[in-house]
Amino acid sequence: MKLSGVKRLVRLARVDSTQAVARRLAEEGAPDGTLVWALSQTSGKGRMGRKWRSSPGGLYASWLLRPEFAPARLGEISLACGEALASALRDFGAATSVKPPNDVFALCADGKARKLCGILCEASGDCERLHWLVIGFGVNVNNTPLLKRSTSLRLLNKKRVGVPSVLRAAMTRLSRALRTGNFV
Repeated sequence: MKLSGVKRLVRLARVDSTQAVARRLAEEGAPDGTLVWALSQTSGKGRMGRKWRSSPGGLYASWLLRPEFAPARLGEISLACGEALASALRDFGAATSVKPPNDVFALCADGKARKLCGILCEASGDCERLHWLVIGFGVNVNNTPLLKRSTSLRLLNKKRVGVPSVLRAAMTRLSRALRTGNFV
């Protein structure tokens, strides 16, 4: 599968956390553009150490980059990723908006906004440069969300959506956002 910005694809059936795998690969010297994609996670990771189970049918991925920008720009990255993923999910009929710093919400038929996607950016470096950046994201595609304040593309569209298609759209938008923002 050809994905924009991906030089190495690590596809896993089940993993504790794509973020943990990508961080480990980063520390082991994996190349820029490595994408870890899992069909399910047992210990998905969010901001402030929050964990949750990520059931089959969703999109769970972490993208390893070795960027050339200053660490002071990390805050911009999270917002740029949110906007990119919100844009990608609009391709699948979702009326999306970004809830800073790291969530994408969709407007549901009942008029309520519910979480559709979460994003986690983690980095390692010093005050002058980054050694690596991992952009993790989870999208409720065909899975049934565990929380009532969440939704999925399947629930929004009343039909199944191809997870690889969502991944392709997400990586296209993320790659474009990072290139045009002069981040990498």
